[in-house]
Amino acid sequence: MDKAYLKDMLVALRAELIRFRYWCVVLFIGVAFAFLGVGLLWPKTYTTSAVLFADVTNIIEPLLKGRAEVTKIDRSEQAGEVIYTRNNMLAAATAAGLVSKQSDEAQQDKVIRQLRGAIAIRKERNNNHFTVSYSANNPDRSFEVLNSIVNVFIEDTARKKREESVGAYNFIDAQVQTYKKQLESAEEKLKDFNAQNTDGSEESVSNRVASLRQEIELLKITIEETQARMNTIQQQLGSEGQYLQAKGQVDELRQRRATLNAQLEQLLLSYQESYPDIISLRAQIADLDTSIEKMQSSGAVFGNSDKVQNPLYEELRKQLADSDVNLRTQKRRMQSLISLQEQEFARQQRIASNQAQLSELTRDYNVTKKVYEEMLQRKEAARLSMTLDIEGQGVSYRIQEPASFPLKPSGITFIHFAILGPVVGLIISLGLLVVYVLFDPHFRSARTLQRQLPPDIELISVIPHYKSPLGERLFKKDMLLILIILTASMAAYIGIAVFWQIVKS
Repeated sequence: MDKAYLKDMLVALRAELIRFRYWCVVLFIGVAFAFLGVGLLWPKTYTTSAVLFADVTNIIEPLLKGRAEVTKIDRSEQAGEVIYTRNNMLAAATAAGLVSKQSDEAQQDKVIRQLRGAIAIRKERNNNHFTVSYSANNPDRSFEVLNSIVNVFIEDTARKKREESVGAYNFIDAQVQTYKKQLESAEEKLKDFNAQNTDGSEESVSNRVASLRQEIELLKITIEETQARMNTIQQQLGSEGQYLQAKGQVDELRQRRATLNAQLEQLLLSYQESYPDIISLRAQIADLDTSIEKMQSSGAVFGNSDKVQNPLYEELRKQLADSDVNLRTQKRRMQSLISLQEQEFARQQRIASNQAQLSELTRDYNVTKKVYEEMLQRKEAARLSMTLDIEGQGVSYRIQEPASFPLKPSGITFIHFAILGPVVGLIISLGLLVVYVLFDPHFRSARTLQRQLPPDIELISVIPHYKSPLGERLFKKDMLLILIILTASMAAYIGIAVFWQIVKS
């Protein structure tokens, strides 16, 4: 859209405004006075509001933090659900005198619907603060009904807190008694099982089996050692005779020579050959050698045939007897240990077969005991919470800002209609002219006609409207008349608005 076309449209709008000037004035005045009439008849609304505070801080709360939880019901975000309930609405209406006990149900429902439609709940920046508002066409009714609603709400939430705390405590107490009976039953079953199965634990049996196995292994080694010792003694007994044959004279001489020779060697370590004892010993050894040669060369037998008891043989026989006794004892001990080991194996099998039942009983007992202890803690917390709620502690609602009596109506009032009347009248008059100019099929711009002509046809010229002197005089008279009418109308309009505002105020 170019500037020339826009200029043509403005010129056309001015022309139509001049053409329909009387209609525009009548429409303007009619719309303005219509708004003024609506303002005169518009009902006044009086709104009263009160700010409530959900108090969750108190002296006892820090002391009981983590030990007792205060009942959390109907916080600020849930206040609307509580206030809009039928019981609360009916109680507030009864307290405000809107209904009575003789009112039928239809009348009660009508009043409740009106109350719900007139109540507004708005959250404040702080989540614990919220505003309750009530609107009515009478300031007394607005004030009284709002106070009734707030009082009923506070009393109802306090009652519900107490009832919920008592109900929670009773429920948990019943659960505690139930789990107590289950725990006693589990303890009795576990006690009976342990009384009937005295084999001990699997760990003790395993330790006993390991100890017996170690003793058996050590005893096996001891038996092998005893048997080896007996075999050695028997071999020695086989090589030794029971009696010793007496030695001959040659043997005695040889034994004597060996003794002298040992003495000689001992002396040679300390003395020289010229030492008298060494010379004497050599002489004795030489005499013994001579005697031995003579006896051997002569072939004579010099001996003694008497038999004497062999002490080594007797000692070996005694050791063999002791070893045999020890071996028999060790074998009997081995049999006893093996028997004990078999008994422990059987005991271990019995314990293993009973282990599943014992584990199940122990698991049931532990789980029941744990739940029972948790329920005891919850019972104590519920008791403390109930005490807090009964004594007024915990979450409680109080009036932060009480309702004030509404002195002025709220919402759209008469003055708003009085101001909007002329503005809306002017907008409607000009708007209808603009719509008429835009949708009128007549050509009001040379550009529009030129765009619709074929390209080979050119627009030669545009002939403007002719304004005659007579027309100018008539137009001025009409404009003067319209100005007088508008002035008189607006004066009457303002007078009525001011008078009504003063009277109603």
